[in-house]
Amino acid sequence: MNICLVSPRITLQKNDFLGSGIPYWPIELAVVATELQQISQIQVIDMFGENPRELEDLTEFFAQGISITDMLDRIKGNPDVFVVFAISYMSHSECLRVIQACKLRYPNSKIVVLENSQAVTSYSIELLAKDFFTSGADYLACGQSNQNWLKILQGLKTGTLNDDSILESGEEKTVIRNSTKGEIFPSPAWSLFPIKNYWKLPYSHGPKTKQFLPILTSRGCPYSCDFCVVPELNARRWRPRTPTEVVDEIETLKKNYHVSNFQIEDLNPTVDASRWNSISSEILSRGINIKYSFVSGTKSETLKLENLEHYYESGLRYVSISPESGSPRLMDLIGKKFDYKHGIDLIRECKRVGIKTQACFLVGHPDETESDYKLTQEYLKDLLVVGLSEVAVFIVSPFAGSRLHRDSRIEEEGKYTYVSFSPRSRSNYRQLVTKRNNLIRIYFLSKLMRPLELIMMLVRSIFGTPRTKVENLPRRLIYISLIVLRHKLRKR
Repeated sequence: MNICLVSPRITLQKNDFLGSGIPYWPIELAVVATELQQISQIQVIDMFGENPRELEDLTEFFAQGISITDMLDRIKGNPDVFVVFAISYMSHSECLRVIQACKLRYPNSKIVVLENSQAVTSYSIELLAKDFFTSGADYLACGQSNQNWLKILQGLKTGTLNDDSILESGEEKTVIRNSTKGEIFPSPAWSLFPIKNYWKLPYSHGPKTKQFLPILTSRGCPYSCDFCVVPELNARRWRPRTPTEVVDEIETLKKNYHVSNFQIEDLNPTVDASRWNSISSEILSRGINIKYSFVSGTKSETLKLENLEHYYESGLRYVSISPESGSPRLMDLIGKKFDYKHGIDLIRECKRVGIKTQACFLVGHPDETESDYKLTQEYLKDLLVVGLSEVAVFIVSPFAGSRLHRDSRIEEEGKYTYVSFSPRSRSNYRQLVTKRNNLIRIYFLSKLMRPLELIMMLVRSIFGTPRTKVENLPRRLIYISLIVLRHKLRKR
């Protein structure tokens, strides 16, 4: 059986590159590629990765990567099955266009849409089933990526695909996502992907190093934040990989791809502190010289202060945490507890040890009041005093699969094709942008009070050796500006 795996282009919002365009690697698709190449003939087309310098103007956004025509031209043979990766809600329309094009060119091929259950930028493909099936998809594969693909392929051959996590066109049922604990996950088949093009980019999801790889050491998250899609996509189940399995993969990836830097993309890697203690000890005992970052965030309370030096010795250099808001009242409504004192102590201790830190905040929650927002401002200032390295501020957006989306609690004026962390459809979008900018201004004013620190940040940014995400930003903006200018000149 000939199978073609496709990851769509990513999208850049024209008025706000900060809330879109982050190059998340298609990890779950790469895991599926490992599974499928054991049993079938496969080919992979990573539309973004094939050429991130290519743009297509889509009115509100740019699509970044090779065109759909170029994607079709790269397909070898006559695929029996397409697996299209729904990598991000921001790229939903791109995903639909890929499906339409593949179905038009290969009407007899089956198209399976693969859900990305391990990213906060993702979405429930079950909720948008009508979009996918109208575009030509035959099946939606929801939940964990490494399902029994042998069983799936046999079902596609016989037309009797019986799996609770698979939704078939024309079928009406409630999907039950697979979230099995203790399951062994194969290492992603990065050799099939254009990883050198990701390395050539002057930015990444985490602090950009010359060569790096993303890795998932666990899947899922046990928390129930109402703005997040993860509770629905993972049923609030956290599934850790064993320390031995994690370090084995790190060792193998380092050997095969000559990388010593890893971006830990887990939704919550340190839910079990003892597990990360074991991972760190295993790295040290094997003498594996690496550096790694928690780039997607982790629950701050799970990071014990007494363990930080041990983590640093094993290679930890960057930690992202998510206070979300400085208001305990609002956090209770969101459904997430946060220990504000521990957050302060954690940032202070990380600075002492040498670990860079990021704090993520949200503005625009429908229950947020001016008093809540002022508490966020004050808490951000407190974090900066004790040494916070950087801040990220996002506007709450109705991602399909979140409780806020399901409850229709966010007022919107018109519907935009794309959804991002700068949702222009929000009725009070301008006010929310002002709130976000005010928090960012607080951050930069604090850095002006430490001129030497600011100078070192600029030096690292200029020379392409960032230690934080904000140090990615100048080179990223230059890169994007140049490819946008190149695109406009070519259109003349």
